[in-house]
Amino acid sequence: MTGEPLQSQVEELRRRLAEAENTIEAIRSGEVDAFVVHEGDTPRIYTLQGADRPYRLLVEQMQQGAVTLTEGGDIAYCNRRFAEMLKRPHRGLIGRSLSDFVVLDCQESYSNLLRQGRASSAQAEAYLVDSEGTRVPVFLTFSALDPESGVAIGVLITDLTSQRSHERLRETTEQLRINEERYRTLFQSIDEGFCVLETLFDDQGQCVDYRFIEVNPAFEKQAGLVNAVGRTMREMAPQMESNWFEIYGQVAKTGQPRRFVNQAQELSRWFNVYAFRLGGAESRRVAVLFTDITHQLEADTELKLARSQLQSTLNAAEIGTWEFDLITNSVQADANLANMLALSEADANGGPVSAYMDAIHPDDRPLVLKRIRQVIERGHRFEVHCRIAVQEQPVRHLVARGRVERDVKGCALRLPGVVMDVTAQRQAEESLRESEQHLRKIAARLEEADRRKDQFLATLAHELRNPLAPIKSAAQMMQDVDEDPAQLRELSALIDRQADQMVRLIDDLLDVSRIRRGKLKLRTQPIELRKVVAVALEAAAPFIADSKQTLHVYNPDPPLYVMGDAARLTQVLVNLLNNAAKYTPPAGNIWLSVQADETQAIIEVRDDGIGLSQESSQKIFEMFEQVDVSKERGQSGLGIGLSLAKTLIDLHGGQISVESPGLNQGCRFTVQLPLLQQYHPPQETEGQTAALNAPESTRYRILVVDDTRGNRFVLARMLRKMGHEVREAVDGLDGYQQALQWRPDVIFSDISMPNMNGHELAKKIRQTQSLQHVRMVALTGFGQAADRQQAFDSGFDEHIVKPVDIRVVQRLLLADLPSVRQPPG
Repeated sequence: MTGEPLQSQVEELRRRLAEAENTIEAIRSGEVDAFVVHEGDTPRIYTLQGADRPYRLLVEQMQQGAVTLTEGGDIAYCNRRFAEMLKRPHRGLIGRSLSDFVVLDCQESYSNLLRQGRASSAQAEAYLVDSEGTRVPVFLTFSALDPESGVAIGVLITDLTSQRSHERLRETTEQLRINEERYRTLFQSIDEGFCVLETLFDDQGQCVDYRFIEVNPAFEKQAGLVNAVGRTMREMAPQMESNWFEIYGQVAKTGQPRRFVNQAQELSRWFNVYAFRLGGAESRRVAVLFTDITHQLEADTELKLARSQLQSTLNAAEIGTWEFDLITNSVQADANLANMLALSEADANGGPVSAYMDAIHPDDRPLVLKRIRQVIERGHRFEVHCRIAVQEQPVRHLVARGRVERDVKGCALRLPGVVMDVTAQRQAEESLRESEQHLRKIAARLEEADRRKDQFLATLAHELRNPLAPIKSAAQMMQDVDEDPAQLRELSALIDRQADQMVRLIDDLLDVSRIRRGKLKLRTQPIELRKVVAVALEAAAPFIADSKQTLHVYNPDPPLYVMGDAARLTQVLVNLLNNAAKYTPPAGNIWLSVQADETQAIIEVRDDGIGLSQESSQKIFEMFEQVDVSKERGQSGLGIGLSLAKTLIDLHGGQISVESPGLNQGCRFTVQLPLLQQYHPPQETEGQTAALNAPESTRYRILVVDDTRGNRFVLARMLRKMGHEVREAVDGLDGYQQALQWRPDVIFSDISMPNMNGHELAKKIRQTQSLQHVRMVALTGFGQAADRQQAFDSGFDEHIVKPVDIRVVQRLLLADLPSVRQPPG
């Protein structure tokens, strides 16, 4: 064969091959009446004869799926309905195994079905799985085909989806009917109340009422409401609590069911309620299942109360129970006993008896074990007293009582009993014995306190009479004196000293009251001790001079500064000096010295008087404590001076102590105060010096307002003697009228007066424009800090406590009154 013919043949073969491939592709796409089945690696083409075409069209239009299978079960042909069932393209199914899309109970069932279909026919229900994974219920009919047709099995596939839906609908309808019957039966027969409500809302969306749509027969019994259907709750119970409407409104709005217990005071009942919404989000209907639990709650409350009372009684009595099994040697204990003995759960629930013995005090264990053995061997009743020592808790006393149970042969089987805590009883017995001793001590202390009270009252009367006696005598003598200036001065000085003594007594009593109420406050500032000592010596000198004693004073050359209240420290030194003078015989010696170490200022007051015993040294600073009056030099005291001195020194952060070698060997009182280190006092200015040296010739117009004639007379006489022009007023109203007419520079006013008191007068003066220049001085017997503040708040510029000290008035007029407001114009 030449090359040209061979080339021609090759081209022809290529053309035919291309046509064959195009034909196969057309067959696969359904454009021709044939189909291709792959058997092994070789595609086989099946064609439909022209005479079969009507039948093919009939199969394509069937509502059932139609499939022909090869001997091996592959799809040789399928109609379009089958492709629609699987939601797959027609061309993608040809050549696939039907088993890829059919789901039976098991794979073996499909193999049996295929085998039967090759021989004759077979039927089965199954599911097809479409491309989306959805299971489609179908009925399969397998039929054997004529071998000459080129295929083995024909399969008819019926879609059961609609049939199943109808069946489910029938089943659902039937179930609903059954459920409705059950619901009605339940609705009519349940003991709980049941109702359907329609919730009613206002414009703000708040549930304000609800209407009863349906109720069951038990509703009336449970709710106590009659003929409720169609009526609202507000109609039947106008005062119904609003929380019921809020709850049902929330259930209707949110669809969230609620289970709750609530009280309906309007109905005098408690209810256990379960409420849920009927219908969707737009529904306003709520179903309510409820039970009246009023009696149950009352019973529960009574039961809880009874249990609580029983438990409280058991706990209060601290009674525990046990049962000792003598056969197994194990013990069962209740919670109270387990608590008492701090037992573990295992030991309390059948632990060995040794675990219980561990809680008993070691000294008492032999006795307890002995009693247990005795009652097991012979006897029935068991009783023992013992102590328990549990962990870090205090030792407690117990009494255990029980009774042995024996079998018919007399063998001991069990030993049940109780344990009671008798610690309180034992403690009460011990406390009673201690109380007897304590009461004896209290009686002795009360007797001593009563004695000291009587002594204090007697001493107070004595101390008040002491200055009054010479004052009265001096006053009487002054009436008979033939104007002897020297004698008048002596008598006046005596009266002045005794009045000062009475003022000191009253001040000490007031200070004690302030201390006990926590009202005593210090006005601290840097002060030089030499100035404090000088003022104290001036105050105590007359008493020491009267006693004809010698005072030795040692002051340091460099000044010593401390932070303190000068008036209170002066009060301390005066009390110490007076105390030394009282307990030192005439012609005796008193020493006052001031010195310092590195950090402390040290003040010592020493005397060679009657001294102190060791017992008295330990109690000398106690309130109302004093040395035996019979040992004094003729004056006693209230017994508060040294106690007050100690309190004042403590408030200054210092210390006070006393030493005495013994009776008739004198005493040494030592005061220590913290020194101010590196303190340099400010220099006095020329203005301050000029103010202190102001001329004494200034004369003022002074109005004295007091409803007590004696007080007015004395003060007015004193002021006139100083050279001032003085007028008197009998009360606040009289004082105000005179002030308007006379316009004084200074007004000395009492506080407690009729018609218009001192506070009212001061306010009136301050409200009057023409009297704004007047200097107001309160002169009163009210001397507490609150009294001073009230006086200043009323408009007073100064506050002086009675009795009037002429030196205080002089200092006030000399130092303060240059600042008197000048009248306008």
